[in-house]
Amino acid sequence: MGAVNSQAQEGQGMEEKDNNNGTAPEGHTIRCEGWTIEKPIRSWSASAMVYVDNVMVPPPGPGQVRVKIYAASVNPVDVKRPRFGRNNGFFSWCNENFGKVGKNSNSNIGGGVSEIVSTSTRHEPPEFPFPYVMGTEGAGVVESVGWDNDDMEQRERYGLQVGDRVAFLADITMTNGGTFCQYALAMADAVGRIPSPTTDDVIGFVEAAVMPCAVGTAYVALFDKLRVSSGRSIFISGASGGIGSAAVQLAKYAGMYVLASCSTVNVAYVKSLGADYVFDYTASDVVGECLAHTRGFGVDYVLEVADAALAVHHADALRFGGSICVLPEHMPISSEVFFRRQLSIGYVCLAGLHADPLTRGNLRHVVETCMKLYQLGAFQLQLETVPVERADTALDIISTGHTRGKIVLTIFHPDDMPYGDDMMGTRRRKHAKVQSGQAAPAVSIQTAAPPPAQ
Repeated sequence: MGAVNSQAQEGQGMEEKDNNNGTAPEGHTIRCEGWTIEKPIRSWSASAMVYVDNVMVPPPGPGQVRVKIYAASVNPVDVKRPRFGRNNGFFSWCNENFGKVGKNSNSNIGGGVSEIVSTSTRHEPPEFPFPYVMGTEGAGVVESVGWDNDDMEQRERYGLQVGDRVAFLADITMTNGGTFCQYALAMADAVGRIPSPTTDDVIGFVEAAVMPCAVGTAYVALFDKLRVSSGRSIFISGASGGIGSAAVQLAKYAGMYVLASCSTVNVAYVKSLGADYVFDYTASDVVGECLAHTRGFGVDYVLEVADAALAVHHADALRFGGSICVLPEHMPISSEVFFRRQLSIGYVCLAGLHADPLTRGNLRHVVETCMKLYQLGAFQLQLETVPVERADTALDIISTGHTRGKIVLTIFHPDDMPYGDDMMGTRRRKHAKVQSGQAAPAVSIQTAAPPPAQ
């Protein structure tokens, strides 16, 4: 397995096969199963994914925890990450999508007038190792910690101990941090605790697995970048996917007037989320519709979830002094209109928070805040659960850019299913619609019956 296994070589003779018993001798490397990518690829293909049974996950180092994964959400970044790493890592991928961008570059973005010139040695782009374990977000149980479990000072500092139920956003620059694996390493200060299963509103691993990236991105975009307020208007593109559907509901929870766009088949679904007006982007002039519904003034905010290439066009729907937040990639700014109309631009890249120890702790705050909002009923989840062995099929669906809700991988440990967590499924799924499937696009989803008590 090359680099995926290399971290375990120092511990040869100490490897412990998981055997699904949830434990390994303290300080030992665990050999387990998971999905890996061996080398960079030029375009997405599920054939690049390799499911292996010899992923070596080393013991956690200082400030780290090792998590036994029970659920992992599938995200668009999972099909982009295999393209990072060639030449200059992330910027190589940006160059292919937006023109020459990056260190010492004087070229325009996508033919526009703006330039990104970085001569900073402090903010070098990250390197992305290969091979690596796939997966961006997940949920499970802390199996071991990078400090003495009886060390009260460290336990108080990180707020974690062995046995805690947690959810986290993986650091995609780590070799062994991916969540499409039975075990994953994570930085302790970025891990959020799932509320105790003894509480009235139980959150299971399936729901928790979508909080760090999908819901977390929507939360940060709305309340940190755009800083939305009650009574204002917002247009949200790509409103049927994991991020978009969460954003629609959170915006309504905040008292906003929500305009949204999606494909024809998802219009009714997005309306059910609470959007005040939904445009079928295949049959409507989205900007014209936004202006018509705001008496020609334009909306206060635009949240570009669908496609960064559309961001400049969608920004025409903004009022003077409005704000846009772009999620998928960089926004190719090609007009002085942004300057003249005093428009503000924001981006959300939660993975970037891992790079700075001063910001990494914000990831825990985001995860735990989203779970609290979920318990309050601020948003619902539409989920399809798929066995982890079918992750390749799930990612092929994600790569199309046309999904409804979220796909969550499960059954990481067939002999150790978390039924103790799910047996209270009726309460646990108070705000969730969950369907078990084979990674087929969700169309009509019914609330799943709780599994039998064990």
